[in-house]
Amino acid sequence: MSGGAERVGITPRSWTAKLHHGVLHLGKRWYVVSAELDDEGEADGVRLDGPFGDRPSAEEQARRLGLAE
Repeated sequence: MSGGAERVGITPRSWTAKLHHGVLHLGKRWYVVSAELDDEGEADGVRLDGPFGDRPSAEEQARRLGLAE
């Protein structure tokens, strides 16, 4: 996103240029989404793991992935 364009999308502004994990609810299932974000908020290497039956299970997996870094 060069040229001074505003970043759009759902990426939290607090995320920095490193690997991040979060949970996502799609339909009746929960997933862990992982991505490496650069300083401009652009994602690379987006990965979706799951499905998980409930939010706590997905959040636990996201924590495990975050600790493995």
